[in-house]
Amino acid sequence: MGRPKITAGLLAVVGLTVFAPGYAAAQSESGPYVALGVGYDSMPDRDLKISGFTVSSQWKHGWGGLAALGYKWPSGLRTEAELSGRVSTVTAFNGAFPWAGKQWANSVMFNALYDFNTGGPITPYVGFGLGVTQVVWGDRFRASLQRNPIIYDDEGIRMGWQGIAGVSYSVTPKLALALDGRINGSFGDYSFRGSVPGTEITNFNYRSHGVFASARYSFGKQ
Repeated sequence: MGRPKITAGLLAVVGLTVFAPGYAAAQSESGPYVALGVGYDSMPDRDLKISGFTVSSQWKHGWGGLAALGYKWPSGLRTEAELSGRVSTVTAFNGAFPWAGKQWANSVMFNALYDFNTGGPITPYVGFGLGVTQVVWGDRFRASLQRNPIIYDDEGIRMGWQGIAGVSYSVTPKLALALDGRINGSFGDYSFRGSVPGTEITNFNYRSHGVFASARYSFGKQ
């Protein structure tokens, strides 16, 4: 996840304040809301063990989506339940041995976020989430140059976490647009059994970095 992409996105949101209509105001003080978002997702190199040997895995940039149902409290605190999914494609092990296959990471998170009231339409916020993350390897996850490769299509579920920091812009008192950075991870390692008995990839610790754009609609009263 490059700094220029993050910076450009944040400047775009801030720029809305310059050209926005004068009626834009802070979003509703409290009440329920729904949110939908899409974003860019990046998997950093991840260590794992294959047949007992430690190697590093490399991944292409992917994408993700999220949906949340939450409640905004008068104190500035927001609590929400979030469902998200991310897709990544593996490229190589140790940067030299081509692999093929995809990873789907599906999470259910319970987030707590805090909005910093600026008195205007721009609202910075930070948050943290805890939940569970299912990691699925599929699409014939394998060493692509092997004639008869071992297939590691498997899945696992572990406790997960995420950190969030971003900024929202209130288009109207009901509708806000947001841009945030997210780091997701797991508390435990994942293992993936191979198609040949006794083969297994172990000690894979999930981690991803992403930038998500979302729209949030409030049902509360101002």
